[in-house]
Amino acid sequence: MPKSDLGANVRVFSPDDDMKEVAKAVEGVFKRQHKRQFGPERQAFLFLPGDYVKAGTLNVGYYTQILGLGRTPDEVKLCNVKTPAALDKNNATCNFWVGIENVAIVDTDNNADPYFNFQWAVSQAAPARRLHVERKAVFDWFCGWASGGFVADCVFEKPAGSYAQQQYFYRNDSFGAGIYGINWNQVVVGCAGDFAASSKDGGKGLSQCAPTAVEGVSSNWRAGGCTTIVGETGVIREKPFLFVDGDAFKVFVPAILRGAKGVSWGAGKANGGMGEGRTLDLARDFHVAKEGKDTAKTINAALAAGKNVLFTPGVYHVDEPIKVTKPNTVVLGIGEPTIVPENGDAALRCADVDGLVIAGLIFDAERASKRFVVVGGGKSRLRHAKNPTFLVDLVYRVGGTGKPGKTEVCLEVNSNDVVVDHTWIWRADHGDHTGWTANTSKNGLVVNGDGVTCYGLFVEHFQEYDVLWNGENGRIFFLQNEKCYDPPGNAVWMSHGGKKKGYAAYKVADGVKRHYAVGLGVYDVFINTDGNSVFLDDAVEVPNAPGVVVENACTVEIANGEGPLVGINAIVNGQGHAIKTGKGSGGGYAVQRVYRYSNGKADVAPDYYQKQR
Repeated sequence: MPKSDLGANVRVFSPDDDMKEVAKAVEGVFKRQHKRQFGPERQAFLFLPGDYVKAGTLNVGYYTQILGLGRTPDEVKLCNVKTPAALDKNNATCNFWVGIENVAIVDTDNNADPYFNFQWAVSQAAPARRLHVERKAVFDWFCGWASGGFVADCVFEKPAGSYAQQQYFYRNDSFGAGIYGINWNQVVVGCAGDFAASSKDGGKGLSQCAPTAVEGVSSNWRAGGCTTIVGETGVIREKPFLFVDGDAFKVFVPAILRGAKGVSWGAGKANGGMGEGRTLDLARDFHVAKEGKDTAKTINAALAAGKNVLFTPGVYHVDEPIKVTKPNTVVLGIGEPTIVPENGDAALRCADVDGLVIAGLIFDAERASKRFVVVGGGKSRLRHAKNPTFLVDLVYRVGGTGKPGKTEVCLEVNSNDVVVDHTWIWRADHGDHTGWTANTSKNGLVVNGDGVTCYGLFVEHFQEYDVLWNGENGRIFFLQNEKCYDPPGNAVWMSHGGKKKGYAAYKVADGVKRHYAVGLGVYDVFINTDGNSVFLDDAVEVPNAPGVVVENACTVEIANGEGPLVGINAIVNGQGHAIKTGKGSGGGYAVQRVYRYSNGKADVAPDYYQKQR
């Protein structure tokens, strides 16, 4: 057993353990956590290399992460893992704050029976990374609704997908038997495998994908599907992970890859199959932070001394921002650690330096603060394209947790060339202390830096622009957005000096000359408006410039048909058919699409309402 104190909230399993006791320990945490959506407990289960198949199916719930400690996923063999729906009627739309990484899910049962599927039935903030899945993979709970998901660096031997998922994002995966399902918006970036002919969404095979206007991007949207395929991942660094080397814990930091396709690990790869990268020693190179012991002062002292930081599971209240100032620093969380700013400023501030990796953290608002996370001190001319900062699996929550949280902006990116690889930025629509004047926040993400890239962007419910992009040469691959549930009427919810109804979900500033966004989904859920009618004029706003391109953007109407008149009038800059609902609206559920918009010209799909008549 490796020697390192990872705290009371980490359980390290060995293949020599009694498998009944392994199953009992995991199930005990699941039973405590399954319904505690805003509970205080955090847990990481770490599996030393070996065979755990006899432990059977492992159920996991809120604030729980399963991590293999091998060099590759195949060194830790699990029978199966499931995430049962937390809501009634198989509804997994609130299955959040859970994760799984670096294990193999082996196939030992009758896979024709859905009970034996690998069921990663989750919505936002529940990434699956670096897996080898031999079973059929299903991303819902027995056909109940689910809302989004992120899967990266995984190998799937059998079909993977969900006919009940609203949207989904895959990056650098390998599919042996295709992907299926997904209703509104599916984006597949840098994935490998001969999966197009055997894949379907909405009845449309991916073999019907045709090139879009941008090189390397194809889509079946014009054929009635919802999938966008991007051939290569322009720049990426896979998430750092713990592994064991003899009796020591190490952290592997994967190398930056450009033009990547398929997974980063496996036979023939460097470092014993781990892939290109560098190895850090946990005992020598890291400060291991623990709940109840560490403060902002102790963590900042370690960072100032040149240490990396591993946050173990827990909730950390910080009376000053955590300050990451030295190049190439790694800040990694395991077991859903949560940072709560109690200083009026921010939870975490990063200097404008090369090569930072900030990964695996939740940021909570329980008091007012200006920001959660700030990268760079302000607009800068320094470029970091050769060694970018990566923000990976970061979750931001404003409200819902039991205390009245407020912040102006959750994530502000000032540095150039930053890469965001999966994030959920959430102004709570349910839970305690939610409402228009309770959990206030203007913007989820503000990008001031140039050359910033986002993969798998989930941003929801903010009171002004959910995403405000001021930098040049930005790129985004996939957006999932529900507009705020609770604007109390257009009398108070207007933008552009009172000239436009509401605030767009995705706003690119007027002076920007170059920007690319693909696979955007914006949904109308105006259901808590105090009975007032509410409309949004544009889901997406961009400047009219030849270098600004939006491809495959959609809006979806899912608000209450028995409520007041609500809707979204257009998709991009006044183009694209409206969605609407409410008593007497003549509307209702709908999906409207724009295939492409640039420089004032739009290629618009036929009106959904007209097609239904």
